[in-house]
Amino acid sequence: MTYPEAIVWLASLEPHVIRPGLERIRALLARLGNPQTGFHSVLIAGTNGKGSVTADLASILREAGHHPGVYTSPHLIRFEERIVVGGDPITEDEVATLAGEVREAIAGGGRPAGAGGAADATPTYFEATTALAFLHFRRRGVPIALLEVGMGGRFDATNAVDPILCAITPVALDHTDWLGQTLAAIAYQKAGILRPRVPAVVGRQESEGLEVIRAEAARVGTPIELTVACAIHETLGADGRPTDPPVFSLATPAGPRYTDLAPALRGAHQIDNAAIAVLLAGRLAEAGFGGIDETTVRRGLARAVWPGRLELIPGRPGLLLDGAHNPAGCRTLADYLRRHQTARRKVLVFAVMHDKRSDLMLDILCPLVDAVVITSVPVARGESPEILARLAAARHPRALRADSVAEALDTARREAGPEGLVVVAGSLYLVGEVQKAIAR
Repeated sequence: MTYPEAIVWLASLEPHVIRPGLERIRALLARLGNPQTGFHSVLIAGTNGKGSVTADLASILREAGHHPGVYTSPHLIRFEERIVVGGDPITEDEVATLAGEVREAIAGGGRPAGAGGAADATPTYFEATTALAFLHFRRRGVPIALLEVGMGGRFDATNAVDPILCAITPVALDHTDWLGQTLAAIAYQKAGILRPRVPAVVGRQESEGLEVIRAEAARVGTPIELTVACAIHETLGADGRPTDPPVFSLATPAGPRYTDLAPALRGAHQIDNAAIAVLLAGRLAEAGFGGIDETTVRRGLARAVWPGRLELIPGRPGLLLDGAHNPAGCRTLADYLRRHQTARRKVLVFAVMHDKRSDLMLDILCPLVDAVVITSVPVARGESPEILARLAAARHPRALRADSVAEALDTARREAGPEGLVVVAGSLYLVGEVQKAIAR
């Protein structure tokens, strides 16, 4: 199998709808020799912030001399972004080789897929990709893999591992068709990653979600640490205003104190994400991962990279890329704009998936920008630009529409002017398309 053939084959699995359960991924991993048993793992679930926590923790581990495997989704431009070892993405040749092995395992050595019930049904795109990642991590001999849960947790393919550590970032309403219509229902799905006697770090939560997570932790026998139990204080700049990116101090109940930590990732919400990563790093140090100390924690946070999340690209006008893809993410973006971008003319470029609450997302963002440019992304799940255009026009007097992402970007730049800011939000797929456009 060549690399292009591997990408086409993986894409062919996307029409297979999500079917809750771990039977398929466990059966597939068994056929592959259970590669997930060849390394330690950390499971990171949540609605928003789990990728940032993963990026922060991976950076800390690298500064401490380790070469972690990192599995995240979705990718922005290239598939290889999803699977990284020690900072290096998987190569095209490795993707081709491992995809061939996964395809052969799915075929079951000639046995027709689906012939034996749920365990033999054809895996989804995410399940096959997860198996491919686990194979890569075992083959590369990683000491530990940081696994960003794809959706939910309880029935997510990543949950087939036996982690040594878990984390749950803030839980919000998202993927309600699959995870439930209430915060409590979604929190229950996220809490499905918890294990008996396996420590877990829990970020800031709404009371309804935290109650469910606490109850599930008690039922399972999971010792949990809460970032809200830490003393966290944002450090203001000389002008008395928050800095961008933020600076903060952290004191944990167990004793470690950090002053003036300066994460590279923007937004006040990154303070809690960084705190989760610091607590996880402390647990890994206790588990025997050497070299994790104040210096490597500080350097790791300062050098973390997570593209497309409040990523500010200088220019005339400037460009702010943010993967806000649900109302909670849009509220975080809105907070950043109010804190740090009030003086500039702002133009929003917006596209979204059809299963998202685009009305609520536009309710949050439209009052903060001077114009809105609606477009679409070339994926089947993309919301109709006609629908989005009607929603935007009802919420903003300057609502425009572009037939392509490149046209939307050009229109937004003209609208913003050289001193302004183009804000791209609504979908990580949109962010990826904009990255491709500016790279041309």
